Amino acid sequence: MKITFNVGRRKRCDQSICQTLLASICFVLFSGQTAMAQTDNTDTLVVATYAYPGLDRENAVAPIQAWLAQETQKPVSIRVASSPTELASWAEQNIIDIAVPNLTAYLKIRQQNMGAHFIAVPKNYRPHVIKSQYQGSIIAKGIGSFNELNRQLNKGNSVTVFAVFPDSTTGALIGLSKLRHSLSESQFKKLQLVYAGSHEQVIEQLSNHEFGIGIVAASAYRRVNQDSRITELWRSSNVPFGPITCIPKRLSCEALKQALARNISANQQILTGLKNGWPEFEHTDSLSFHEHKVYSDLLREQLTTR
Repeated sequence: MKITFNVGRRKRCDQSICQTLLASICFVLFSGQTAMAQTDNTDTLVVATYAYPGLDRENAVAPIQAWLAQETQKPVSIRVASSPTELASWAEQNIIDIAVPNLTAYLKIRQQNMGAHFIAVPKNYRPHVIKSQYQGSIIAKGIGSFNELNRQLNKGNSVTVFAVFPDSTTGALIGLSKLRHSLSESQFKKLQLVYAGSHEQVIEQLSNHEFGIGIVAASAYRRVNQDSRITELWRSSNVPFGPITCIPKRLSCEALKQALARNISANQQILTGLKNGWPEFEHTDSLSFHEHKVYSDLLREQLTTR
């Protein structure tokens, strides 16, 4: 910040006036720096997740905010990223403390920061079972099989693939990975990829086309599709959820994990909140604190849609 004072050329500044003026300037400058330093060194912790159309994710993670504030006796704020990629970048920059990612963002967070700590993940019915009924589907209209998709592409026909958004697990990652393995590289490059923004929009846009492919969550296909001309070509095996993740810069992550595992009331409140923000958690009944090897398997495979 540059401050310029014009005192004129005809008179020298009276010594007492100049001293007073200099003291005032110093007060303004240094008091401002002190306030800035206090802001930079704030103890406020941050719980962060990512936005999704039609879902109140900020409210969904509010129970995590309340629990973390109680455990640490520090103020806790909530931030909602525009995408899983932005959420992962926040974790990499150490500007958040607890992340609630999808699977894709969790893999990115772990790849960027191996110190990131698994806290808990919604599960259902049996100990250590975390996969639930979370599956991805490849659906189609006017294309009855992968062989027919191959024929269309070999003829030079353009085939549109509707997906949710680049970082969606069941709405992009899983289905695109299957297409990569089912098609030659030249065939895959002929696909016209369109991101619709939500599972519901994928189905709606596919329904409005003569033929094409859609990538959605299997549960969304079952729940939303009303078009008999849209069929399911493939369904994935069960997919793990993205877990609550701790960034260890300012937190003792293992201690927090153990504290939450002991606090039955808090983990039930947290699960209730998560169910309000993630439809795929509908059939979960508790939080699992066991990091299943499926996560390390996926990290090794380094699944990517890029």
